[in-house]
Amino acid sequence: MTLEYWLYGDIPPGPIKASVITDIKHVLDIVKRFKSKLFAIGSQITRLSELTSPDLIDRIISVALSLGAWIPTSSPTIVKVLDAKNVKNYEIAFPLELAQKIPKKGAELAIFIGYPYAYEWLILNYLKHYAPNVKTLTLEPYAQPNATWTLASLPLSLWYKNICSLEEMLKKGA
Repeated sequence: MTLEYWLYGDIPPGPIKASVITDIKHVLDIVKRFKSKLFAIGSQITRLSELTSPDLIDRIISVALSLGAWIPTSSPTIVKVLDAKNVKNYEIAFPLELAQKIPKKGAELAIFIGYPYAYEWLILNYLKHYAPNVKTLTLEPYAQPNATWTLASLPLSLWYKNICSLEEMLKKGA
């Protein structure tokens, strides 16, 4: 049985919708399939950090660096942390301009975390319809139906544990 957060409506074959990931181990299988990755970090990551754990930002950056991904961000906090770690493969990109930059950068997989739901919904919707060769994965604590893959909606404490598990699996090279 699959987990679904939306209904089909009156579209004959149904809408193009996300595959829901219920086990964080499947995220590794997905990211290993792609050579060119982008890890977009939004400004709401600071709010998620306040609600979960102060080390969330370091963990997210660790995941992005482990994947060898280009990191666009709209968060001043993330920029400060990246500068402090002497990371060079990042760019300041605001949410709506990011949608147009992703296909131009040649990313095969775009991973999103820390964006306001509506902005992320718009970015994913744009990519789904205007850049179908770019696959998308959201690591948000809530499901995003416009992504190619999305994590299941979870309470923040369980979501944080999943992010920690993902970081540990990437460090081990699993």
